[in-house]
Amino acid sequence: MAEDPRGLLSHFDALVGTEWLDDDPDHARVRVPVRDELRQPVGLMHGGVLSTLVESVCSRSTALAVLGDGMTAMGQSIAVSFIRPVTEGHAEVEASARHRGRTTWVWEAEVRDAESRLCALAQMTIAVRPIPRGRAVP
Repeated sequence: MAEDPRGLLSHFDALVGTEWLDDDPDHARVRVPVRDELRQPVGLMHGGVLSTLVESVCSRSTALAVLGDGMTAMGQSIAVSFIRPVTEGHAEVEASARHRGRTTWVWEAEVRDAESRLCALAQMTIAVRPIPRGRAVP
């Protein structure tokens, strides 16, 4: 797994190949290169991969913002509307927290291809909850 001084990178993101560009709630960004194992049968990047990127960037960015308060973040709901396929280069997600509540955060995200074309729009709700007792805080 990539170097992670804050201890919040997931093994799943390492498996997908997520590249973290920014984890600030105002402009969180991730990218993943298109590669064969991330394509669906006709050669398009799998929609589940794009949804994964949205969930990862929103969850991690929320977690980083609330950990200092003894809280953690977990996905509660996600809606992704696919507009055009990603077929080569990379997919990049830019997300912004639109609501930062005590128990939920709501995010908006755009997925773009390597040519900066809009490929998907997403909305993600993140639940903010106390870190379970007995769990170490990174």
